[in-house]
Amino acid sequence: MTLFQQKTHQGFTLVELMMSLSIGLVIALAAVQLFITNYTSFNMQSGLGDVSENGRFALDFMNKNIRVSEYSSIESGLKTVEEQGVITIAANLPGGSTALSSVNDGTAIGIGNSDQLVVRTWVPSSVANMRDCEGNLVTSGNYIVSRYFLRADSVSGSPSALACDAGSYNDASTTVANFGGTGVVLLSSVDSFQVMYGIAASSTANPVTIVRYVNPADYLAITAPRPIIAAVRIGLLVRSTERVSVTGSAPSVRVLDKTIASTDIPAADKNRVRRAYSSTVVLRNVM
Repeated sequence: MTLFQQKTHQGFTLVELMMSLSIGLVIALAAVQLFITNYTSFNMQSGLGDVSENGRFALDFMNKNIRVSEYSSIESGLKTVEEQGVITIAANLPGGSTALSSVNDGTAIGIGNSDQLVVRTWVPSSVANMRDCEGNLVTSGNYIVSRYFLRADSVSGSPSALACDAGSYNDASTTVANFGGTGVVLLSSVDSFQVMYGIAASSTANPVTIVRYVNPADYLAITAPRPIIAAVRIGLLVRSTERVSVTGSAPSVRVLDKTIASTDIPAADKNRVRRAYSSTVVLRNVM
């Protein structure tokens, strides 16, 4: 026997190493899956918040303008139904054209066809200046005309955005100044914009009671003198600006009188959150 006995060194066997690597891999995969799940949830919540905030802003902005749009101020002296706040035909405006009045299915931008809404507001003598939706000052004694419609937005790269074009005129005007342009974008992510009128029983109803809602085309199909428009109902289909992880097919969405099916959404644009909004605005000077 030697003076020094050799010490045996022991380590992990191949089986033990493989088991250790497998357990480590499982833990790593679980951590990655947890990260992906949390990121997807955050992304979805961010998209929902984006849609909710933008949709409510657009509705609130339009509601405030539409609510005071009735063209029936005592100062104006014009009371006929064809000269009311909602511009339904070209003759409602000086030098107006059909393209610059409220139109049903006026554009194919977005998903399906969208409407156009045109309203006007009297600036009374009690108000020195009033700003239109483009930020321009309009003095008292004039009328502000606001046109809401969908168009592409090159700044954000959106194919369909809600825009507002504004102009003004007075009783001596032959045309509406600064009207008929591209306007300003209110919301860059809108797939559909729909409008319906809440109408009275006749053009002389007193008191005014809303009996039904019709779209702009059905309203124009009524034989003149047409009923009083006492309310405006607007509908928006708003999409998120950011793409999110969406699983499964989206259900059909009803935007007032239009139904948008999942098959109507372009395949390259399905991974966005969408939400429909609607609001009914009673015209303050009518009811």
